[in-house]
Amino acid sequence: MRDGLSGAEIESYRTNGFLAVEDFLSPAELEQWRDVADAAVSEDLVRQPDGSNPQVYTQRMNLRRVSAEVEDLVGDPRIGRLASELEDVDALRVYVDQVLVKEPYGIPTQFHLDLPWWSFDSSQACTIWIALDDSTVENGCLYFVPGSHQLKLEYRSNLGPELGAIFAAHPEIPGSPVPGELPAGGCTFHNARTIHGAGANMTSGRRRAFTVAFMPDGARFDGTRDVRSLGEDYLDTLDRGDLLQNDELNPIVFARAGAT
Repeated sequence: MRDGLSGAEIESYRTNGFLAVEDFLSPAELEQWRDVADAAVSEDLVRQPDGSNPQVYTQRMNLRRVSAEVEDLVGDPRIGRLASELEDVDALRVYVDQVLVKEPYGIPTQFHLDLPWWSFDSSQACTIWIALDDSTVENGCLYFVPGSHQLKLEYRSNLGPELGAIFAAHPEIPGSPVPGELPAGGCTFHNARTIHGAGANMTSGRRRAFTVAFMPDGARFDGTRDVRSLGEDYLDTLDRGDLLQNDELNPIVFARAGAT
């Protein structure tokens, strides 16, 4: 696993709002991630709707809460350290993990922002997206709008069939989406305010990915009820402005010395 980033990579991320790392996992690590993800998704315990739309993708969330193997992978402090370097934060918590599968001939995923769906507001939240299969234009790779994180939009997409709804709502968005093709074992990091989507899978194979979203330690509940990530029971205990510091639901994945 890559355990460091160059200054140029960090600068590129902060300018563009995303970064591709093609050599993230070793071949052995890739097989481990594939095996763990496939096994966790197949368990009856995680056969829940999770908002999956088979025409777009199959989605399974919070697998770390039902699989010790997933918990070990998601909680790897090396990943947290990379994310903290990119976002320049002292400590990060896991917010949500997901397996996302673009099914054969699946339709595109609407361009959207992550942050408006989440229960906190921060310009330093981010997601790692790990390709478990080659991710190409043909099978539905991610696309990003460079620099869009700097607009700090609050648009909450409905993830419906209108692929470019966010562009219609915000004609001031500059530039055009660029593809983020990756070999299996590669990853992208993207800021939670970066506009992104995914193309159609125009092949007969599945395109699997594993994602982990990170929340800066010290983030506070903003009133958004992200039930799928945090659950009704926990959200019912929160008032707007409360710290999101539940170590069981959102464990710290990395902290600089003296940060916590």
